[in-house]
Amino acid sequence: MTSTTQKERLLKAKVALSLHHEFGRVPKEQEIEYMYHIARVLRTSILGTHFLRAKQKHNNQLALF
Repeated sequence: MTSTTQKERLLKAKVALSLHHEFGRVPKEQEIEYMYHIARVLRTSILGTHFLRAKQKHNNQLALF
């Protein structure tokens, strides 16, 4: 299993490649760090709500809006 630092480095590498593809130049370290933190926040918020909803569905506690 990969360690936490390896996962962080892999995500940073993916962010750097995406920025390079988008801008057509090598991204600066600050740009990589900024987008890395945004990616982590988005991933946490999306996955967090997904798993929370799945847990509620399993317990038959879905809100009726």
